[in-house]
Amino acid sequence: MPAPLALPPAPRRRVALLILGLVALLAVGLALFHYFTGAERTLPVVTVPQLTPVPTTLAPLKIGLDELVLRLNGYLVTQTYDVAGPYVQPEAAMAWLGLLAVCLVYFLAVVSTLARPAFVVGMALVIFLLMSLNADLLGVFDSLQQYFLVLALALLGLPAFAFHAFWPAATLGQRLLTFAVLVSALSAILLLQSNFSPAFTALHLASYATVSGAVVFALLVLWVAFENIHGLLWLNTQAENPGSRFGLLPFVLASGLYLGTLLLYYLNDGEVLILPNIRLDPYLLLLPAVLVGWLGLRRRAATYGTWVGYWPGAAHIYLVLVTLAAGSLGYALATANDPLITAGRDFTALALLTCGGAFLLYVLLNFAPLIRQRLRVYLVVYEPRRLPFYTVYVIGIGALGIVSMRNNFFVLDQVRAAFYNNLGDLSRLQSEEQPTNDGLALLSERYYAESDVYDRFNHRASMGRAALYRFRSQRQNEINALRRALSRAPSEKISLRLAALFNEPSDFFDRQKTLQEGIKNAPQSARLANDLAQLYTRSALTDSVLFYQQRAAALAPDDAVVRANQLAFLVQNQELKAAQDFLRENVPQPEDVALQSNALLLAQLIGDKEATANPLLVDSTQDLSAAEFGRLYHAGLHRLASRDTTLLTALNEVSNRHGNSAYSEQLTFLRALTQYYGGRPVRAQATLLPLVIGNSPSAAYYQQVRAMWLLDQGLYTTAAAYFAEAARNGFTEAALPRAYAFALAGQLDSAQAQAAVAARDPNPALARQGQRLRSILTLDFATQYPSAPDSIKAQYIVVRGAAETNPTTLLTAAEAIATPAARQVALLAQLPRVLATGDVEAVRAALQRHAPSPTTKNATASDWNVLRGKHYVQARQATNLRQLVSTAYFAPQHQPYQLYFQATLADKPADAAQLYAKLVKEAPYVTDGILAAADFHTRQRDYATAYDVLLKGLDYNPESTQLLKAYVLAAVPAGLVAYTEAPLKKLRTLLAPAEYATFRSKYEAQRAAQAAELAPWN
Repeated sequence: MPAPLALPPAPRRRVALLILGLVALLAVGLALFHYFTGAERTLPVVTVPQLTPVPTTLAPLKIGLDELVLRLNGYLVTQTYDVAGPYVQPEAAMAWLGLLAVCLVYFLAVVSTLARPAFVVGMALVIFLLMSLNADLLGVFDSLQQYFLVLALALLGLPAFAFHAFWPAATLGQRLLTFAVLVSALSAILLLQSNFSPAFTALHLASYATVSGAVVFALLVLWVAFENIHGLLWLNTQAENPGSRFGLLPFVLASGLYLGTLLLYYLNDGEVLILPNIRLDPYLLLLPAVLVGWLGLRRRAATYGTWVGYWPGAAHIYLVLVTLAAGSLGYALATANDPLITAGRDFTALALLTCGGAFLLYVLLNFAPLIRQRLRVYLVVYEPRRLPFYTVYVIGIGALGIVSMRNNFFVLDQVRAAFYNNLGDLSRLQSEEQPTNDGLALLSERYYAESDVYDRFNHRASMGRAALYRFRSQRQNEINALRRALSRAPSEKISLRLAALFNEPSDFFDRQKTLQEGIKNAPQSARLANDLAQLYTRSALTDSVLFYQQRAAALAPDDAVVRANQLAFLVQNQELKAAQDFLRENVPQPEDVALQSNALLLAQLIGDKEATANPLLVDSTQDLSAAEFGRLYHAGLHRLASRDTTLLTALNEVSNRHGNSAYSEQLTFLRALTQYYGGRPVRAQATLLPLVIGNSPSAAYYQQVRAMWLLDQGLYTTAAAYFAEAARNGFTEAALPRAYAFALAGQLDSAQAQAAVAARDPNPALARQGQRLRSILTLDFATQYPSAPDSIKAQYIVVRGAAETNPTTLLTAAEAIATPAARQVALLAQLPRVLATGDVEAVRAALQRHAPSPTTKNATASDWNVLRGKHYVQARQATNLRQLVSTAYFAPQHQPYQLYFQATLADKPADAAQLYAKLVKEAPYVTDGILAAADFHTRQRDYATAYDVLLKGLDYNPESTQLLKAYVLAAVPAGLVAYTEAPLKKLRTLLAPAEYATFRSKYEAQRAAQAAELAPWN
């Protein structure tokens, strides 16, 4: 037997022990962390968002005094719950193995200093531990042979024996350094030579260490099983002053209360309420027991000193035991391995009860008279006079064994179930990485089945099997597994997961039954109440929705999911006033994305323009959740009225992410809307183009949107053609805007026909508008107009003026309207028509009488300034035009006209060419500007550029007769007469026969002149 080590100087002695103590504290800290977070990390409850379309509108398009509404969908965000996982925890496994490696180093170093029997026992434990890890299955050398185990035993066992037998005088530091190097080398070999990733390797070792970890935990529990009674004894007898010490009765009462509580815990199957909603957990009782055990370890040497001395043996081995037990328990908590957690909890409670009771009996039989005399008994508690100390363990372990035998050693079965759970998770992970390997899936299923055999109340195995089936899209098998688990024991999470599977309309009653049974067994679950409320929103049972929403809100008043669902329900039921009141009491926080989205939608519905005062932060590097999409979408819609384009960059980035493909259509539409209302209509049309292609109902809707934009830009004939396309593809609300387009293009017969269709629209609002338009279109100017209200007079001029042969007559009628607003609308509609006839003087007089100051900053003044500019261009008043361009206000939508006027004023051809090029690129819908640009290039004898300019104009506005005429004529000097055949055919359908004949004659004359010019002189 080696000579015992002499105690080194105190500072040196404390270093190694301090390091180990810090590791033990870290292990306990990790266990506490996983105690509170493990279940949610492994089986997280996740929200399942649903997007419910809600009709809303954008700023209306004004046609005179009438308004055309652009309808679109907003999306209410509601959320239910589901349970994901179970996820493996490689980080927890690595932490557990790291603690195991440190403890192995310390244990080997300390064991090599002990007497021969203790050394043999200690090394036997190390051998069994290494064997239990099954590291050779990782294929370090040969997965069919145990070469790595032999190597590990040789590298660790031989040096330990050498220190024990040949170098007993080696210091503890030397031993620690040696074994640290050896364990590190073995770990490096294992990680580098393994056939699997480090994460999988760690999971493998941690899984196979389940039983060993349970044994270590049981040893620690047995070691400290009576320490809480010991601690009570210390509290009763530790005071310096005898008068401050408690007597026998307080000690017995406190101990009896403690043991009685543990007895109740056992008798009530682990259900003891300490305070409302706070249950007794034996794990928390283990903490003070471990602390008291450490503080009394030196005094307890009287009971174990014969086998292992306090230094360096017991002091280090105790901390090693604590570290390993905490690591093992922490990993079980991290993986939510409920059989092992329950087994540890039950074993701890029973051990604390039996051994604590035996220790109380031991103390009373040996020291009751001394306690009654209020002596400091805790100092001599391990020096009995009557009953020896070992009887505490004989009685305690005996009672523990009897109770376990009565329970058929169910704790052992639970440990086996936990072991198979870990193996099932490991195989499931492999099967998910190799989805075509059915053998791994079957093996995983078999492990979970074995776990079920050993512990039929094992929810962890059921969740593992459900995850296996979910990955392989075996919905019915997943439902069966979860139903079987619920039939054995209730679980809130399993109820939520099973209910989430019943997501089809035909599953209503299955989902209802699952949730009702779940909330019956878990009446304090706000999540189940929330899901029941959301389920009833699919029915007409409004009172049930309100009941369960209120119940969920009472159980979780700060839950953002519940509040978002409450707001969504109010909005969905058109209770907008109540929704506003609710929102004032529940202001969304930055992290409440769903609530923010619904609040923005509410603001859109009620026209609240203050809802976007705060900037919206969008993480465009991440995929959007449904709630984040809703918030972004509604924020974008709300910014349209202010022509805010700050979201365009973010919209472009999120649209390009593959993970956002589910929202691709809506994001593209929102980009197009943002571009259009932000003053970039050409880009908006290009962005919208992929959505308008096709003949589906969705494409028809976007064709309608495109036509509305063209109508807004004054391209009436082209807009009418696109409205017709949308109607052919099934968009039923195209008749009314199409009627307006025909009327504004001067095609009254077609307008009346479409107005009649609109008057029969099922939508009452559209039908009323159609009837109003129809009555105006058929109004007789001579007999009915004079007695009509001013609003009707103004609207008559707006929609009938384009078809009148004498626009000046209607100009006079417009000026005679008494109501200022109606008169202004009529004048703005009729003056461009008068200007088109060449009556510049009439326009000048009207502008002088009715137009506001050019510097007035509002949208109406901007309309007047555009009209002024056109008048100055046609009247060739360059000085007035230059002053207008420099001082007048032009709204964002009229900026292209300002550019057109600047190009007209350019003194140098190069400057004019540059400005016209910019105009053609940014605003091909400004027909006057396109014609002016083509005329400019024609004058410069740049016929090819003139032709290209007109071609770009026709790409945007293909139905414009002005552009078609100019294009056909421009093709002649450009030498592209072959391309005029189709435009001429189109002009034949668009122009009156006489007008077409006149134009055709002009075209033929130009061709003849061009041919004569190009003919050879001889």
